[in-house]
Amino acid sequence: MERYDSAFHSGFTRWIEQRIAPEDRDDNIEVFGVLARACGLTAEVADVVAAMTGTTVGDVVAAYKTDNTEWARTQAVFDRPDLVALEAHLDTIARRH
Repeated sequence: MERYDSAFHSGFTRWIEQRIAPEDRDDNIEVFGVLARACGLTAEVADVVAAMTGTTVGDVVAAYKTDNTEWARTQAVFDRPDLVALEAHLDTIARRH
């Protein structure tokens, strides 16, 4: 089987990938990562990921919470008013060229 590395590089997705043998990786890893980020981690997904990774549901939830905390910090930086103004300025420059 061809090795699959997710294109969705959240910390939670990488955590899953690190615990699965390369030959067992597939696109489900990316699906679980995207769903967890977009919709939250359901009990059913936590159970499946725990089984896939040979870990406990508690381990899965902890990894998910750690990733969300880091993501929220990153998003807070991007929401700073000075960065919003910089982004608008760069967009203006890009449109001119």
